[in-house]
Amino acid sequence: MHVLLTSTDNPYTTQLGGKHVHLILLERGLKTLNLQVTTLYYNKKSPKEFIKKATLFLFPKKYRYNLKPKWIIDYLERRIPRNKFNIVHAHDVLSILAVAKTFQKKVLTLHGYFARENVEFIKSEKDRKAVYPFLLQFEREGLKNADYIITVDQRLKEYVISEFKYPANKTSVMYNATDTNRFRPTSEEEQRKLKKTLGFSTDHFVMLVPRRLIEKNGVIYAVRSMKHVKNENAKMIIAGDGPEREEIVKEAKKDSRIHFAGTIPHDKIGPYYMMADVILIPSITSHGIQEASSLAMLEGMASGKVVICSDIGGMHEIVQGMKNGMLVEERNPVDIANAIRTVIENRGLSAEIGNRARKYVLQNHSFVAHAGKVVQIYRSVLGEGVNA
Repeated sequence: MHVLLTSTDNPYTTQLGGKHVHLILLERGLKTLNLQVTTLYYNKKSPKEFIKKATLFLFPKKYRYNLKPKWIIDYLERRIPRNKFNIVHAHDVLSILAVAKTFQKKVLTLHGYFARENVEFIKSEKDRKAVYPFLLQFEREGLKNADYIITVDQRLKEYVISEFKYPANKTSVMYNATDTNRFRPTSEEEQRKLKKTLGFSTDHFVMLVPRRLIEKNGVIYAVRSMKHVKNENAKMIIAGDGPEREEIVKEAKKDSRIHFAGTIPHDKIGPYYMMADVILIPSITSHGIQEASSLAMLEGMASGKVVICSDIGGMHEIVQGMKNGMLVEERNPVDIANAIRTVIENRGLSAEIGNRARKYVLQNHSFVAHAGKVVQIYRSVLGEGVNA
């Protein structure tokens, strides 16, 4: 079977979010299962795209959002490979619109809410209201071109069915996968060495917050929780950057226990997971959007750590409180602090939770097993006559 993977994100030039890592792992998994894979990604770094981006600002603001999606679709459409493939697997609504004229069956994986998430970065409420219907139309047209839709959590599936009347029998939920070889448990001795290497003491209790600094990731609530954690050996590492940085740094200014590591490339963040005692994912509901099956959460679980997550979105579909992780109320620094104290004071319990988390991910989120499930969907869309 020959698959064309396409997306407006290029995971080989950017690895900042779960979607980028998902694309690389899916490609690896499909190839491991002996499928032929061709990729079609939007290259934002090409000279022509820089020119287009600069030209964009010559237009009045209200027209910019109309032009950018069309340019991206055009970029991908002009680069559709001529070699034969059996099925197209798109990973956002713009990429499936770009391949709409191809005759092959099309699977669409939705990693989020296209219209809602794109207006989140528009500061003006007036501009949001003007742009949202336009983006929603792109979303609607994209879904019409899909023969089957995979969503990364149940809430997103319900959105697709209720908002766009997409057939329920042509949708399924498939949570993200992770690399269980890169993200793995470590011995106490290795953890101590890593703490020293990364500038901490062996007696420090380290909490890793591997999050971009944007509103929906709720990092400011993790920072505020430290006011209620009185243990001086507790250290928090914020691994990420983004538009909320100034406000979050200001909030953390008086607490020397909070460290800002900036953006750490995905291929270099493994040691931070191995060093940490807790992984904290303090996401919030923002503009109606909730975190799906957070890749950072799964990487923490694969590392055998206690992952503390907000009780929202795909996270509470995966984490069973006090069994394979801990759930806290969103936007609640006191609840986060209480969970942190529970881990500090019950290290035996935290080891049990971490072990169960690792076992759960091995059984349900290995990237090869995930690719196998995707292949089953390809076969169902194509019919039983196509062999991998």
